[in-house]
Amino acid sequence: MSTGRAWRIDLDAARHRAGAVRTLLCRVVVGDRLGLAVFLGALVAIGLTWRIGFFISDSYTLANALVALADGSLVVEEAVYGTLESPGMVVHDGRYYGRNYGQVAAALPLLWALRGVTTVADLGLVFAALWSLVVLSLAVQVGRLVGRPSLCAVVGSGVALGAFALNAALAEPVAARLLPVAALQLGTVLAAALVATTVYRLGTRLHDRRVGVAAGATAVAATPVGFWAAIPKRHVTVTALLLGVVYAFYRSRADRDGGTDSLLTTAGFRGLAYALVGLWTWIHAGEAFVVFVALVAVDVPTAPSNDRRTLAVVGGAFLASLLPFLLTNAAISGDPLRAPRMLTPAAEATGGSAFGGGSGGTDGAGGTAGGTAVLPPVLGGVLATVADRLALLFEPFVAGARSVFADPESLYETFVRAGYDEYIGRHDNDQAINLSVLESAPLVAGVVAILATGATRATAAVRRDTRTPLREQFVSAVRTARSSPTAATDTFVALVAVLFVLVYMPRLPLFAQVTVRYLLPVYVLAVYALVRQDWVRRTLGVRGRAALWSYLAGVFLGAQLLFVVVAVWTVGRGGAVQLHAVAGLAVAVVFGVTATASALDDRFDGLTAVLSGITAALGTNLIALSALVYFQYGPYALPAVDWLADLLAAA
Repeated sequence: MSTGRAWRIDLDAARHRAGAVRTLLCRVVVGDRLGLAVFLGALVAIGLTWRIGFFISDSYTLANALVALADGSLVVEEAVYGTLESPGMVVHDGRYYGRNYGQVAAALPLLWALRGVTTVADLGLVFAALWSLVVLSLAVQVGRLVGRPSLCAVVGSGVALGAFALNAALAEPVAARLLPVAALQLGTVLAAALVATTVYRLGTRLHDRRVGVAAGATAVAATPVGFWAAIPKRHVTVTALLLGVVYAFYRSRADRDGGTDSLLTTAGFRGLAYALVGLWTWIHAGEAFVVFVALVAVDVPTAPSNDRRTLAVVGGAFLASLLPFLLTNAAISGDPLRAPRMLTPAAEATGGSAFGGGSGGTDGAGGTAGGTAVLPPVLGGVLATVADRLALLFEPFVAGARSVFADPESLYETFVRAGYDEYIGRHDNDQAINLSVLESAPLVAGVVAILATGATRATAAVRRDTRTPLREQFVSAVRTARSSPTAATDTFVALVAVLFVLVYMPRLPLFAQVTVRYLLPVYVLAVYALVRQDWVRRTLGVRGRAALWSYLAGVFLGAQLLFVVVAVWTVGRGGAVQLHAVAGLAVAVVFGVTATASALDDRFDGLTAVLSGITAALGTNLIALSALVYFQYGPYALPAVDWLADLLAAA
């Protein structure tokens, strides 16, 4: 009797510990129950568009690197996918290496898990079962939130079982060689869901839960994040990291007075922000440096405290997070600071050095050494190396600023109208499939309202402070940023967005982007900027239903209309994408005007609410039709969606 009682006590204790761990994990990853619902909802939506395969040739490099890493080596011995000269593959000492090793390493446990479960079931059935479980979990969470747990659980169970039965009936075997690709894609899918829930958490803490849910859903469903969610490029992953940095930065200010819901101190959140930047270097050191510059520029002047203990925590977290990056570089190139992206591309390995030959490097060193000849050789060499590295790091910002003023046409083509380019046409069978920022996410046009409100506030400030010296105004602005967590966060977000644009402008517009994928983090920062505007929150609060219904009508009716036009006109993929471009740009212009009007006068809120739903729907339609109609490059994760795509293709 005592033995049975002890066993029950141990079992109860184990359940209690498991529940505590589950609660802690939920708080860390998604924040609260509503954040979990946003996370699960994003997974359900992305699962409907997930194709298992290669959309772009760069993914061959990551998949081959993952296969090699799973075998215990950084060296890519053979090309399981594509060739060893695929874009992104590099060569050092005659050996081939991949890149984005942080992303590859994160996919490794996912690959092990998939290999384990596929020993007892086919990959198609595994994903169908997982998606059905996510649907059931979402129904349960929604039921608890709305106070109808039993009803939602019953409905969710029926939908989940019905979906799994349909998928099982339509399932076909998926090749085992696609497992590494599926693991990489699963990593980006989870990252996209984290984008949604982190934006939700930011919006909720800055304002309220209604704003948070709308912002989280918009970030994935109305921007190209949803398009790239299941494509194993780095862009969705680094966007999730950036949002983590922004969230940690905000919490390091907002929690300065303490709080019962804080798992970390303010110094801990500051350290977390820098640690996420350090992990980012393991994926793309150049982008991580951009965020690091912005973080230091805003964090240090506006921090609650810069005492030794706080700086030790921040510095220790940052240095520890750099270890994977440094160790990987040292193992590959022998230089901890020389990332794989700085090595010779495999495609150019037989054509000489990727750095322009040995003479170029000698000339550069010689030019620097001339300025340090009066110093001891050792010190002069160190200073020369530091100077060269600093010039290399900050040159992209200078080049970007120069490009903005010297080539405004590229800026226009990147943000407003991409159109048709003859060079691009020669490479994609005369199909213009590249979209600008506004064409791929018309909702971004609402950001222009900031100019109207900013101009109004600036005019009022000038009238108020005509006799205040500029120096005192600057000091006052810094004090405001130090005392206001939202002001400091707004400044950080704005600086990151500007620096991202500057760094990539010399390379844009670029062939085969579909959307401007290099600026994917900027899309989500634009959603943040929208949330921070008074007219948006006022519209959501008063006209939220109008925005929601116009969005649903735009998706369910607008997507059908676009599909019918494409099918009847038989315009091909390029013409279909340009149809989205023209429609998106036209609506974006109108929405930008009404958003500006709402920012100045709330009488326009009704019209703005309707247009906001339509513009968001156009972003969703591009994602949905691209997945189901325009770009089919492999079996779908859900066999039922595969059947639907085949049906649409035959229409």
